[in-house]
Amino acid sequence: MLKPAQLYADRLREENIKSWYRPENIYWHGSAAEYDLQLPDNNGERHCFASVDKNDNILGYISYSVDWSARTAYGFGIISFRKGNIVFAKDVYKAVCNCFKVYNLNRISWSCYADNPAIRGYRNFIKRCGGRECGYYRQDAMLMDGKLHDTVDFEIMSYEFRG
Repeated sequence: MLKPAQLYADRLREENIKSWYRPENIYWHGSAAEYDLQLPDNNGERHCFASVDKNDNILGYISYSVDWSARTAYGFGIISFRKGNIVFAKDVYKAVCNCFKVYNLNRISWSCYADNPAIRGYRNFIKRCGGRECGYYRQDAMLMDGKLHDTVDFEIMSYEFRG
């Protein structure tokens, strides 16, 4: 279930800090350093959610920024603290659906490192739900492993979304 992240602030921060030193999470912050979650005190420009199971255990974190004048959601941050959990995957899908169906946004966009294993899921998602890869940037960012990584940009327009 998607819940406002602010209601789970302390627990989310703890899960985030635990993730800092796990090699599989190097793609999360997109830099050579990790940072504490900065949850806003409103939902005007940034929407932040905790994904929780039926027992109120935190499964992951989903956030994105909103440009209301362009009706665009961008800068998605998605991290699963319990890899392979189907409830978390459904919550990510619900967050995307809400962008179009609840908030009436026109476009969503996000980036992924080309060697991030999650890219396979994003490519499958746009095949199923609409959208496209719209950019590829070589050696775009250095991550904690000290290597330069390529970045792929994705977007879905509201008229393309098949949700």
